Amino acid sequence: SEAGTGGDAGSHPPGNCLSRITDYEDAGPFTYTVTTTGSVHFWVPKVTAGCKVPVIHFAIPVGAGTSACSDYGNVLERMASHGFLTTCYEGPTNGVGADGLAAFEAALAMYPDLADNKLGSTGHSQGGESAIITLQLAEARWGTTMIYAGLSMEPASGFGDQPDAGTWQDVYGAIKSPVFVFDGTGDMLVSSAWVGQAYNALNPKSENYWWSAAGATHVPPPLVPEEQVSIPWFRWKLLGDNAACKFFKGIPGNAMISPGWTVVMSENEEACQ
Repeated sequence: SEAGTGGDAGSHPPGNCLSRITDYEDAGPFTYTVTTTGSVHFWVPKVTAGCKVPVIHFAIPVGAGTSACSDYGNVLERMASHGFLTTCYEGPTNGVGADGLAAFEAALAMYPDLADNKLGSTGHSQGGESAIITLQLAEARWGTTMIYAGLSMEPASGFGDQPDAGTWQDVYGAIKSPVFVFDGTGDMLVSSAWVGQAYNALNPKSENYWWSAAGATHVPPPLVPEEQVSIPWFRWKLLGDNAACKFFKGIPGNAMISPGWTVVMSENEEACQ
């Protein structure tokens, strides 16, 4: 394994070691190690003994000649530095959703003293679709024993491998947890309209967001936009961080955040406290 970057996180009460983070724009305070078991890579934060943290899975695009977890290393490292137990599945049998569920199960089994009952699912392109489907599979697997949130980057819904049961639209529509999707104005492969199909397929009774990232391309992947939104989004939805909620909702139109963001639409928004 290898050590990640970042300073000493300091001493925190057990189970509360992530509460003091207030900077959502930069690398977090935690160091981490990188390990691999089978097809699952783990970025394991070094937090105070007794502290339990959310598990975040990142789904890469699948198929021959596409991507590797290392292509998204900056994002994976950023999440680990903020104290999230971060996973990425990489193998020849990557399937829509099944890889993410396998990664969650591996994290919960291998790190029972670290992994909390909070699961975040994110990914890009085909992995963006997989991230959404993983969310639904996790809800079906663990029900109300877990807290969930999804974040999908430029999802290529319907492209490549598809769910074993039902259409991708059926699976999207069954999700009860909050989902955030974004398109990139510089994306020449997955159009805004295509991302809109994903958004429109989501459960209309759930909390859903669709934003547009200025200038974000598909290749190279939009790592900076993902870093900008993933930390406040997952801290808000998985940790109940009210300051992260306010920061997240203040991103669109904020001249200090570059590249910028615009809101396309949302529904059933939860208010910050």
